[in-house]
Amino acid sequence: MRMFVSIGSNIEPRHNLTRALAELRRRFRVTAVSPVYRTAPVGDANQPDFWNLAAEIENDEPQKVPGALRFIEEILGRHRDPQRPYGPRSVDLDLVLVEGLAGNFGAVELPSPLVAKEPFVAVPLADLAPTLSHPVLKITLAELARTLVAKDPHPPQPLAVELKE
Repeated sequence: MRMFVSIGSNIEPRHNLTRALAELRRRFRVTAVSPVYRTAPVGDANQPDFWNLAAEIENDEPQKVPGALRFIEEILGRHRDPQRPYGPRSVDLDLVLVEGLAGNFGAVELPSPLVAKEPFVAVPLADLAPTLSHPVLKITLAELARTLVAKDPHPPQPLAVELKE
């Protein structure tokens, strides 16, 4: 199954995103990685900008992916601060889209509501699968990304960085 993971960091982002991709590759078949974007923080403006990207993975057990992503976050030093749920983070990994799946799967809603709401999620996804249709909205990811960017006063900005292991 084609699955898409949204990845972000605003604490040592080059280092932490490189490590996150290495850990993803240890656990999954990573078939594509989007360019990196600089994005303004959402929900808590008093922090550095984020670096965001997406990875496409193939896996036959989508129910196991969220747990593996939480484990990667833990080993990369992710600390969840209940006082600042949208605060700075070393890494954030979320399964946001699985081709052909829509609904609640345990604690995971697919597609994630963030796909239809946030350019920092939609734009990297559109880089990976521009013609893939959002399973609920029935529009392509490219069209969705264009619509969200047009409404955003601070849309994601591409960064000329490569994340090498």
